[in-house]
Amino acid sequence: YSHDGRALVEDLTGWAQPPAVKKSGSFVSLAQMYKQIDACVGQLGLATLAVSTKALESGSSSDDSTYTNLENQLTSISTQRDALAAQMIALLENAEFNGQPFSNQQARQLISQGQALLNSVNTMT
Repeated sequence: YSHDGRALVEDLTGWAQPPAVKKSGSFVSLAQMYKQIDACVGQLGLATLAVSTKALESGSSSDDSTYTNLENQLTSISTQRDALAAQMIALLENAEFNGQPFSNQQARQLISQGQALLNSVNTMT
C-alpha cells in the first residue's frame, strides 16, 4: 500500500510515537520539507503555479519561446521533486511503520536538496 502522506507525529504524545521516529531526531524537519515539496499547496506547488501562470501569460501568436522554456524547466523540476520525495517518504515510512530510524545526516542531505529545489523555482518567478 502506498500513500501520499505521513504520520503527524507532532500531534502525538511521546508514548504514541513509534520508537524509530523518536530515534530519528530530524523526523519532523524532514517531514515538513517533504510537505513543502510534495503538497499541492506547499511552497513548491505554489511557486510552480506562479511560474506556470507566468509562462501562460508570456506567449503570443508569434512567439511561445518563453512559455516553452518555462514549462520545460517545470517538467524537469517535477521529475527532480518526484525522485526526492520518493527518497524522503521511504525514510519517513520506514521510521513510522518498520522501526527503522534514519540519521540526522541523511535527513539534512535530503532537506538541503529540497531547499535547493525550492530555491531554483523561486528564482524563476
